[in-house]
Amino acid sequence: MLGKTKLVLAALIVIIAFHSCGDREALSWESEIFLPLIDDNITWSSLIPDSLLELGEGGEPARLVYRGPFDMFSQDDIPALPDTTLLNIFSMGNELPIAIPVPADYPFMDITSDMLVTNLGEESGAYIRNLVLGEGTMTFTVESTVSGILNMSYFLTSVTVNGEPVGIDLEVPAAAGGVNGIATSTVDLTGAIFDMTGSNGTSNNIIQSSFTAINSPLNSEVFYITNLDSLGVKIEMHGMKAAKAKGYFGNVNLDYGTQVSLIDTVPVPNPILNLEGAVAKLRIDNLIGMDLRMIFDTLLVDGSVVDHPTLYGAHDLPRAQWIDGDLINSTVMEIDLGEPGSNIFDLMETFPQLLRMAGSVELNPFGDVSFGNDYVDVDYIPEVELEIEIPFHMGVDGVVLEENYTIDPMDFPKFDGRLLVDFTSTFPVEVIADIDYVVNDSISTIVSVDAVIEAGRSFPDTPAYSHIEIPVNQAIIEPGGTIHLVLTVRTDGAQIFTGYENIRVQVRIEGTQLIEVE
Repeated sequence: MLGKTKLVLAALIVIIAFHSCGDREALSWESEIFLPLIDDNITWSSLIPDSLLELGEGGEPARLVYRGPFDMFSQDDIPALPDTTLLNIFSMGNELPIAIPVPADYPFMDITSDMLVTNLGEESGAYIRNLVLGEGTMTFTVESTVSGILNMSYFLTSVTVNGEPVGIDLEVPAAAGGVNGIATSTVDLTGAIFDMTGSNGTSNNIIQSSFTAINSPLNSEVFYITNLDSLGVKIEMHGMKAAKAKGYFGNVNLDYGTQVSLIDTVPVPNPILNLEGAVAKLRIDNLIGMDLRMIFDTLLVDGSVVDHPTLYGAHDLPRAQWIDGDLINSTVMEIDLGEPGSNIFDLMETFPQLLRMAGSVELNPFGDVSFGNDYVDVDYIPEVELEIEIPFHMGVDGVVLEENYTIDPMDFPKFDGRLLVDFTSTFPVEVIADIDYVVNDSISTIVSVDAVIEAGRSFPDTPAYSHIEIPVNQAIIEPGGTIHLVLTVRTDGAQIFTGYENIRVQVRIEGTQLIEVE
C-alpha cells in the first residue's frame, strides 16, 4: 500500500513540473547603450590649404598669404643655335691638272677650315662665343665622286664632348656608274661644348673643322682622282637646346601674357575684407647676364583693370653678375602694387580668384654694352613672383562648411534613445548648425534638427557650447545612415579671425535595448 502511494506522488510531481515549464514566460531585460560615434575637429585647415595660411598671434588676425610665380620667362627664351645646315665642298680644282693615282699610305686630302654660322638672331645682331648644349644631334653626310673607297675623318675641333672633339670616321663607298658614293652618321651632342671664337680666339659664330681622306685598304685596284672630283660634307644640327651660352644675344622683344589663380580654393561665402595691413607686391629677380626692360601693359584682378601710378610703362633691370660660370649676384626690383593711388585693394575686397598680366620684355635695351659677355644658364632664368597677404579681418555671410559623417548599421533590438550632438566652438561669431540624419531605409527617412552655437573666442581660449538631441529608435539606427552637417556664419561687419578657431563636433548614441532569452 505504501509503495503505491509513493508511486502516485511521484507521478503527480512530474505532471506539475511539466505544467510549470509550459507556462513560464521568456526571460528579458533592458541594457543601457552609451556609444561614441564621431569626434571631429573642424579648423581653418579644413577650409584653407596650410600653405596659404599664417596664423595670427596674440589675437592678431591670421593672414592669407599667396606667394607664387608669374610665368613670364621660360627656358625656351634662352638663345640657342637654331636648326642649322653647314655645307663644305672639298675639291682638287685647278691644283690637279692631270689625273693621278690615289696614294695608299697617306691622306690625299688634309684640310682645316672655319665655318661661319650665319642664321643667328636674324636682325638682332646676336652672336655666340661659347655654348654648352643640354641636348641636340648632329648628322654628317658625305658624298664622293671619287671612283674608289675612301676612309674619311671629319671632326669639329672646336666642339668637344667629355673633352674629345666631336666628329666621325666614315667609310665612303666608291662612286660608280654616275652614282656618287654616300655615307652618313649621327652624333649625340648632349653636353657638347662649343668654342665659337675661331682660331684667333676673338671671333664669334665660328666652328672649326678638320677633314682628312685616305685610300681604303678595301680597294683592290689603283684608282685615280681628277680636278673634277670632290667630296661634299653636309652637317645638319637639330634640336640644339642651350644649357649655357655666352656672347651677345641681341636686342630682342618677348611678349608675355600670363595669369595666376590666387585663392579660389577658399570657400568663404560673400566675404567683405577689411584690407588694412594687406600687402600686394611684384618681385622681379634678374638672374641672367643681360639687361632687361620690363614693360607692363595690363594688370587685371578678376577681369577688372588695376589703376596704378607707377606700374605701367618701362622698368629697367641691370644684368646679373656672372664670373666664370658662377652667379655672383642678381638684380632685384620690387613693385608695390598697393601703393597710394592704386585701386588693387578695392578690387580684392571679395577674395580675388584670378590675376592676369600682359606686356613685353626687351633684352639688351642698350645694345651690346657687355662686348660679347652676355651670359645665360637655363637653370637661372629671371623670376617674377607675386606676393599677396590678406588679413583675416572680414565679414562672412553664408555656408562655410558642409560635412558628411557615415553612421554604420547598429544591431540594438527594440532600441529607444537619442543621438546626442555636442558642439564646442571658439569662432568669435555665432554659428548656425543644421543637421540632417538620412536613414539608409527604403524611403530615405530624414530626421532634421538645428542649433545655434554662440560666439566663443580663440584668444584667450574661451569656447562656447551647444547641445542637440535627436530621438531615435531601432528603425532609425538599425540600417545606419549619414549625418549631413551644414555650418553657416553671419557676421555683423568685419570680424578678426586668428586662424586658431575651431569647432569640435561630437556625436554619440544613448538609450536602451531590450534583450530577450527564450
